[in-house]
Amino acid sequence: MIYVEVGTRSLRSFDTQLIFAEQLAARGFNVCIDADYLPEDAGRGRIFEAAKFLVDPGENKAQTVFVLGAEEIDDFLLASLRNKQLDPSVPVVATGRFATQQSYIAAKARLAYALGREAQVIDLTDFQPRPVLPSTSSPLVADIRPVSRRSKRVVPNVTLVLGSMELDNPEMLSCFSRMSSQGGYNLKLIVSGAQNEAIKASPFHDLPTYLYTGLSPLTLANSTDILAMFGHGIAGVRMAAFAVELIAAGGVAIDCTDDEVLMSSGAPALLGPKTPFALDGYLIGNVIGNVPQIVEQASKSQWLHTVDISRLETAAGLTPKKRQTEQDKPRTLFFPTNGVGLGHAQRCSTIAREMPDTMTKMFAAFPSCVPLVRREGIDCIPLVQRTDTKTNSDGNDVLTYRRLGAVLQENDTLVFDGGYVFDSVYRVIRERKLSAAWIRRGLWPEGRSRQTMLRRESVFDRVIVPSEAFDELNDAYSYGDHVHYVGPIVRQVEQSAAEKEQLKARLAERFGRDFKQLVVSMLGGGVASDRSAQLQAISGMLEARKDCLHLVVTWPGSTVQPATFGWKNTHVVQTLEATKLCLAADVVISAAGYNSVLEMLYHRIPAIFIPQSAPYLDDQERRATAMADRDLCAAITEREFMTLERTVADWLDHDGAEFYRSALNDFELPKTGAVKAAELLTELGANYDQ
Repeated sequence: MIYVEVGTRSLRSFDTQLIFAEQLAARGFNVCIDADYLPEDAGRGRIFEAAKFLVDPGENKAQTVFVLGAEEIDDFLLASLRNKQLDPSVPVVATGRFATQQSYIAAKARLAYALGREAQVIDLTDFQPRPVLPSTSSPLVADIRPVSRRSKRVVPNVTLVLGSMELDNPEMLSCFSRMSSQGGYNLKLIVSGAQNEAIKASPFHDLPTYLYTGLSPLTLANSTDILAMFGHGIAGVRMAAFAVELIAAGGVAIDCTDDEVLMSSGAPALLGPKTPFALDGYLIGNVIGNVPQIVEQASKSQWLHTVDISRLETAAGLTPKKRQTEQDKPRTLFFPTNGVGLGHAQRCSTIAREMPDTMTKMFAAFPSCVPLVRREGIDCIPLVQRTDTKTNSDGNDVLTYRRLGAVLQENDTLVFDGGYVFDSVYRVIRERKLSAAWIRRGLWPEGRSRQTMLRRESVFDRVIVPSEAFDELNDAYSYGDHVHYVGPIVRQVEQSAAEKEQLKARLAERFGRDFKQLVVSMLGGGVASDRSAQLQAISGMLEARKDCLHLVVTWPGSTVQPATFGWKNTHVVQTLEATKLCLAADVVISAAGYNSVLEMLYHRIPAIFIPQSAPYLDDQERRATAMADRDLCAAITEREFMTLERTVADWLDHDGAEFYRSALNDFELPKTGAVKAAELLTELGANYDQ
């Protein structure tokens, strides 16, 4: 295990540790960073990057210690080295940029005092006489890769680093918008927090922006073909490392900085226009059509020798591990999420069932979903359920990111089913260079920030949209050849009349009482929307009916209000087979979620729908109204308690459900979409494998 330490602790020096640790890890080394180095103000991006490196030094033995920025050494570093109690056989290598011979000797002396022996100190000035960023503790090295190993894209990805550029000129953002909408290249902007706020507050809020800590420099370099840097100087060590990595990997760098900082360092960059207004013409006319020639010329530059990480490894006595030439058979991993996640897991398992058996399929899901997935015979990685905590709101997603990253490898396919694309999903796709699909169910309510939901759509190769049963509900949120609409995705079950009677007999035996009528309530688990008032009302109106059994049906793991257990005639049932209970029921009262509505429709089950009104959920009121307008259900708002009581009584006493049953049996439903969705995912995996 190689420990990466740093001479002085700061946010900037922590970036240096993260960058170098990721570079060594990409070369095959086992790398770690002492968890004590994590700054309190690290921010979300750095926390995700650091998650795979941070360790407790008491639990990991050092085989090599690498100290960066040794030109300045504080007492924290010396204490860290002493506390590790390193064996004399453990190499300690330090790098720094020393202005004088005296500063070099002083660094060696301080390290020797802490270690009780000499450390190997490498003066980076000998390696890089003109570094891209002189005042940094980072070695600013990179893996020099053959151009043939670089991904070839039909449409190049162009990244602009705005640096210190001011955005007070409204024409500037208009210029970026025009560049983003033309089809010659894919544009993204890397901006500071202030610049990002200015863009989001402008009419051009849909510009593709990324913060400096949004992704690691190595990941940015792997996903960028052409880089243009603006402003005065380079915007910090992360952007300097990004530029070095990109050039070393066979990308094109354009120096548009005021002081021509890349060109001054000797880097094989192009000298571009100082203003973005002239950049589009420069890209189209001079760069994009000539990329192979530009890269070929850059590959001959002696500058690449100065940033070659292998030279530093040799000087430090490190031998990189051989790269794996063969990988396991590509896999398709489904990640159903949001809330408890069972509805998403059911949709994904329905699609996975239609995919060829020759494909390797697996799931990563919350514990409540694991039984549902495994009963389909599919392996499932349990994820950690999110907890309500104010101290670390990102902790759950960091754990998810670590687990996804541990199991996925290049050429695998990630299928995400959910609303908001979490950092864990976005990062693992970009870092592992995965093929990716987004199963994105629509019907988002009015007022929801659709731009926020769609901001990360570009990371997916395909977007699969399961349709609603009625055309007026199929809203389109984005367009393009990557968006595919399929029919409604619904799990269908079969149950004969004899099986229904057997189920009722088992229920009577289980609850120790005979009954003639069965009422099933499925209003949700109480996490997304509090339905305790409705459940109490239903339980109360059924309490006096001795020949009626009331079941409150929820997914396993859902939250149920304690008061629900106080009724003698009401019982809570947690099951994965709610549809079978509904088929046997005389009255079904349900929320109007996507899965619930489709199951009632495609099984021709009359239902009383009480749509949830939580603003961050899908628009259940629209869905219930669409059914009610066609006389396919009874729709009652969550405040209409008296109407609910009259409707339940009518269905139980006067067979009021028959009107809706007749309409359901006559209604022609659209073709289901699980087979088509499976074909799209199978095709995606096959194409990516090639």
